[in-house]
Amino acid sequence: MGREHARDAAVNQRNVGRIAERIVANELEYRGFRVSDLNKEGISANADLLAAKDGKTWQVQVKGATADDGFWFGYGYCNEEVIARREPFFNKKDNGFYKAEVVALVCVKSPKEYSCLVLPVTIAEQAAQLNLTRYFRTPKKNGEPHKPGKVWVAIDYIPKGADAEVQERYEQEFKLLRPYRDNWDAAFENFMLRRQTHPGNA
Repeated sequence: MGREHARDAAVNQRNVGRIAERIVANELEYRGFRVSDLNKEGISANADLLAAKDGKTWQVQVKGATADDGFWFGYGYCNEEVIARREPFFNKKDNGFYKAEVVALVCVKSPKEYSCLVLPVTIAEQAAQLNLTRYFRTPKKNGEPHKPGKVWVAIDYIPKGADAEVQERYEQEFKLLRPYRDNWDAAFENFMLRRQTHPGNA
């Protein structure tokens, strides 16, 4: 492959979303799930894939990101309503049946080199809210608020110079996320346990 062709084939912001969805679909199919693309019909703003196994189904939202240094995971973009706690980070759209039950955050370096946080949506929401409080809900040094934007996390990295309160918020977020890194069973098992314990709330 020539250098120009290799550059054209790189993972970038334009294609990482679809690559991440294919990675998640492949990982699930390898584990015996049947996977359908909900975006193909344009019917769901809250979920991208429908995964089915043993007569049970899960709706999965996929968030793809790419980074040169380390593995950075993107929750997606926040808006002023989310920052102000007037709407949730995930499942913002009220469109009936279609609501994510599992959220897959995928950092893609290449189709063969990637890492995934495969989260129950409740854990994804808690972690995203901690992230928002740590950054977007905390004023800048000049007192101005942060503008809405993309919400990122690297679960092995705390910036140098972070004060004790900020470090604690990082650690709370990391503690939620670490058990689900590249763990393709935990999120689905967690959701099935919730269905069995609270069938009306699943």
